[in-house]
Parts: sequence; structure tokens; C-alpha cells
Amino acid sequence: MRALLLTVLLAQANPPAPAPPPTQAAARQPARAPLSGEDAEVVKQLALLERVELLENLELFEGGPKDGDEPPPQTRSH
Repeated sequence: MRALLLTVLLAQANPPAPAPPPTQAAARQPARAPLSGEDAEVVKQLALLERVELLENLELFEGGPKDGDEPPPQTRSH
């Protein structure tokens, strides 16, 4: 019981150190310049392309044939 009391008293006597302030490198992050019209259009097109690819991948994993697709051949195991 004394050991527990001693541990509690020592923990109260030595509080944890406060978190260090953010580094100067984090504070000196340069502000980003706005994108040009052409760059903004490229970013939009890349985002759209990524969404299309994600949808195509989703369709591959959902299973089931699409309209007009033939079902996969079934093999029999003997």
C-alpha cells in the first residue's frame, strides 16, 4: 500500500512535460500560389479520370455479367 501511495505522490510531483512548440520549419511553409486556368483544368480532368477508373474497378469487383456480356464458362470438376 505504501508503494502505491509513493507512486501517486511522485507522479503528482513530476507532471509530464508540455508538448514542444511547433518547429520553425512548419511555421515557414510558403503560401501556395493559385493555379493558372490551364493547370486548374488539368487538375479537374485528372480528378474525373480517377473517378472513372474507380468506378470501372468497382464494377469489376461487384460481379455479375454486364448487359451484353456472356457469362463465364462453367467447368465441372469430376
